[in-house]
Amino acid sequence: MKFLLVILFSIFSNFAFAQTAPAIQELKNAPEEIEAYNEKEFNEWVIDFKKKANKKYKISQKTLDSVFKNIKYNPKVISSDRKQPEFMKTFWKYSDSALKPERIANGKIMLKKYKTLLQNVSDKYGVPKEIIVAFWGLETYYGTIFGNYNIIEALTTLSFDPRRSEFFTSELINALKILDAGHMKLYQMKGSWAGAFGNFQFLPSTFQRYAVDGNGDGKINLTSDIADAMHSAGNYLSKMGWNNKYRWGRPVIVDKTNSKAWAYVNSNEWKPLSFFRSLGIKQLDGNLVADKNINASLIAPQGVEGPTFVVYDNFKYIMNWNASTNYALSVGLLSDALISDSIPLFDRPLNWDKMKAMTTNQIREIQEKLASLKIYDAKISGLYGKKTMKAIKEYQQMLLDGDEEVSKSGKEITKYKSGNPVIPDGYPSFDLYEQMFGK
Repeated sequence: MKFLLVILFSIFSNFAFAQTAPAIQELKNAPEEIEAYNEKEFNEWVIDFKKKANKKYKISQKTLDSVFKNIKYNPKVISSDRKQPEFMKTFWKYSDSALKPERIANGKIMLKKYKTLLQNVSDKYGVPKEIIVAFWGLETYYGTIFGNYNIIEALTTLSFDPRRSEFFTSELINALKILDAGHMKLYQMKGSWAGAFGNFQFLPSTFQRYAVDGNGDGKINLTSDIADAMHSAGNYLSKMGWNNKYRWGRPVIVDKTNSKAWAYVNSNEWKPLSFFRSLGIKQLDGNLVADKNINASLIAPQGVEGPTFVVYDNFKYIMNWNASTNYALSVGLLSDALISDSIPLFDRPLNWDKMKAMTTNQIREIQEKLASLKIYDAKISGLYGKKTMKAIKEYQQMLLDGDEEVSKSGKEITKYKSGNPVIPDGYPSFDLYEQMFGK
């Protein structure tokens, strides 16, 4: 899974990398940022690692000799690790890809094909069938796209590399334990450059914690045995805390002029659903949201220019799987579409398809600006997360209050360029960027 890859967002950034690996010399004038390595040092590292894996972690010598027989340093893995997406995807572009009609149609086919198995999984773990299938559809397009990397080779390369050696060495040890226990064959452990594999893209550590034998054969094969894969996905979500009494969330209507309601959008504040009802939040049918004591929060992945959602605790567990708001919303929306006769559609602003997302460098600039105003004290990462949202909301409130420190650019502060009022929604729009830097 892209679990906790954050994303994998925002993910991997907090791991400590204490283990020292041989120095890697960067190639000059290379067309891509691919780094050179010393083959002799790599081979020596592998020899030392195998000794440690055998002595300390009790991996059999037979397994070690077999899986490392043809292992080589893979520069493509390092290239992928170094690359960070230049742009955040807009909600529109992300969801249009995730909710393609053919993905929805094929998901409905899978619901029927595996009806009995999915019902057993749902009954045992308390996770809806459509949620399991939605994850399956987004992770590997229902088991048709696993990734082509040899997981052991990818993890060995990343373990040798000094940047995140400690984390990936741990994943490599876990992968070897899976093979040593006879759960899977080496050729079946194909997946992503970062080590995720199987129908639901589990990392080896996730396998060790949550994978279960779904068909009772004493082995756990997440690639070729769909029963094992689905039971493991259900077990993971159940252990996270999934509550089958409630949905993941739903689209809602928030009037753009309702500043009291927008103060809670993208705030990561959780309130009873009845509280949002009192603020006038409506369902898509025009009725107010339910007057219930359900823990809820409001999200607008495209700011005031896009749809708004009320989400419940189950949404947090989707985010545990992959800490991307767009991903989590797409899982929820796809799951709804799989048991509906309609495809999720939302009103889109004029020229929505020409809207650009902020680049990571621009987000970094915004974070630096917010830090200089002493309203942001987290890492300057270029990643858009909860603390950035909170600081942006504070910044926009300072604009509304006429704070001179944030109004030096001379830009109009009462409206976005789009014409919408400045509402503290926490979304890093280009209008906000222009306001900050006069660009």
